[in-house]
Amino acid sequence: MRPPLVSDDLIRSAIREVGSSGARLTGVAVRELLARRHGVRGGVTRIYRMLRDAQRPTPTPSRPAPPPTDESLESAVERANLAEHREQVHQVRWARETDALRARLAESERAARELADARLRIAELARALASAQQRIASLEAAQSEEGT
Repeated sequence: MRPPLVSDDLIRSAIREVGSSGARLTGVAVRELLARRHGVRGGVTRIYRMLRDAQRPTPTPSRPAPPPTDESLESAVERANLAEHREQVHQVRWARETDALRARLAESERAARELADARLRIAELARALASAQQRIASLEAAQSEEGT
């Protein structure tokens, strides 16, 4: 059997009471107060939603802004022009940085390809040298056998 429901008014009054008592305003404190007073703790989701709503600041009506003057319009235009200039300078700077990095990357990739080609050429030359040394050794051995 479900416990009886606590009305929204009772929950709101419990929230106000816990908040005004100086204690920390939490869902646990509100639910404990409801349990002491009414024998029912209330639904967690509902209490926390109402607690969150109660803690939200109420919007204060703002008065309309005074109409802009010529000076304020001029200063706003000046600030906008300055911001646009800064943005253009910023874009140019980062375009240059990006281009420089792309050039460095292309150079690094080219250098890596050249290094790989050089390593292959060195390996080929090392094999050719080893083959030549082996051939020389065999010719020297054959020559020394003939001369003996």
